[in-house]
Amino acid sequence: MVGIKEVAKKAGVSISTVSNVMNEKKPVSPELKARVNEAIEALQYEVNPVGRGLKSNKTNQIGVIVPSFNQVYFPAVLQGINEAGIKYGYTILVFETNGDVELEKQHVRFLQHSWSDGIILASYANGENISDRKYIRSLLDSGNRKKRMPVVSLENVLDPGIDAVVIDNRKAAATAVNHLISLGHKSIAHIAAPLRFQIGHLRLEGFKETMQQACLTVDEDLIAEGDYSPISGYDAMKKVLKRGKKFTAVFAGNDQMGIGVIRALLDEGYRVPEDVAVIGIDNNFPSTLIAPSLSSVNLPKYDLGFQAMHLLNERMKDPGRPRCVITLESELVVRKSTSSEGSGTWNLVGW
Repeated sequence: MVGIKEVAKKAGVSISTVSNVMNEKKPVSPELKARVNEAIEALQYEVNPVGRGLKSNKTNQIGVIVPSFNQVYFPAVLQGINEAGIKYGYTILVFETNGDVELEKQHVRFLQHSWSDGIILASYANGENISDRKYIRSLLDSGNRKKRMPVVSLENVLDPGIDAVVIDNRKAAATAVNHLISLGHKSIAHIAAPLRFQIGHLRLEGFKETMQQACLTVDEDLIAEGDYSPISGYDAMKKVLKRGKKFTAVFAGNDQMGIGVIRALLDEGYRVPEDVAVIGIDNNFPSTLIAPSLSSVNLPKYDLGFQAMHLLNERMKDPGRPRCVITLESELVVRKSTSSEGSGTWNLVGW
């Protein structure tokens, strides 16, 4: 394996000169820099980023931890993170937890030991038990004895001291429900996102608060919980239908479950939206491809990722800056599942 000694020998310079060229710590004459770079290219010398990090305390690597690679929500988020990372000179390492907090903790420990410069974390820790609370608090001092590692929370406000980029999930849910109410619906079902996590809980609260503000009854028999997947939306809708309560509209806690809801209603002989209107939340591209196309509340997924990387970069530049929470706006997208006049345009871009 080619090392720095071989590069120095081929370039006819000292090891310290090669180090200064690579690390840009001290000025080197253009002539010497050119000789070193020619030697590096000729020998195909590759710097070990971890080894460099041990010396410089910086690896230019960021760890990103997300719950799932299967949810169509996350690719756009990761694209935003990656493009911001390129802008700021960072390589992105991505890890999946499948919603397992213990696996999430393992990934965090790995990133600490690999000397990554920071973490962007879409955590499934809910803070309702002592272990989770202790873990969340530990993220404030994440790192090892020689290097503190800043953390930015994605989607959730984890702790008063941790930076975060979030969506106002109550407001997004209210946008969806108000759309249904504006169409004259009074009996509305809700297929909730997982309630053990902050997002599902906030969207359920937004649903209930909006119904109550409109002086409409919240019927618990019209609420069932899914796990974000289309099949869970399908099964939850079938469960609500079996309860025999009347409803004319459904607010699904995300688009994937909303697609499952539409399939369940169609299988049971309901027309959408003539008999039952359906709206989701996220505005993912498959929602444009089903029939009828799914109305949704658009969440700025790319911006969520880009802003998270921007916030992490700002924290790394200035560790003492005040804690920051960025809240991004959502907006209604009307398609055929709630109104015959809604958009039927397919999304053929970006995937």
